[in-house]
Amino acid sequence: MPVDEQGDILDLEERGEPVTAEEVKAVLGIDVLPVTEVTDEALMAFNGPDVRAIGIPGGGGISDAASLALFYQALLHDPKGLWDPALLHDVKTNVRNHFPDPLLGAPAERTLGLITAGRDGMSNLRGFGRTGSPGTFGHNGAAGQIAWADPDTGLSFVYLTNGIDKHAFRQARRGVALSSMAAVCATA
Repeated sequence: MPVDEQGDILDLEERGEPVTAEEVKAVLGIDVLPVTEVTDEALMAFNGPDVRAIGIPGGGGISDAASLALFYQALLHDPKGLWDPALLHDVKTNVRNHFPDPLLGAPAERTLGLITAGRDGMSNLRGFGRTGSPGTFGHNGAAGQIAWADPDTGLSFVYLTNGIDKHAFRQARRGVALSSMAAVCATA
């Protein structure tokens, strides 16, 4: 995004208090959350106009929720015939990575660039909630972002925020709750 077109972009802001050591121990049985490459400090670097202008593959996407939901609708229906149907089907359904998440133990269920809810009853551990179909595909992003599409119902859902909730468990629970509530909107 060129610097002179960044006027309507909201900066990321840290919110709330971080998870306590006692909460980490009670929920995960470990003393401290592991440090990954997606730290609050790394995310805050995306506020830099020069960083936004360059763009970083795999992070720092700039969008509004409606546009991203329409992108997921395009992945569902490909109304303009942009993609080879076999390739699009492969990207949405062919899980190539079942390796378990080291922290939660749930298989990753990753395709080429997407995550599927999966048929193992662990979709909530992938951010998709508990009420969508196993074929739901999308991605939960850093700082509580979530975007997905459910091929069984035709629903796409996106939640974006500029608020980085420092409480990792609350952030994850919010995404699961929002996804669960959204998915039931399209069911009988």
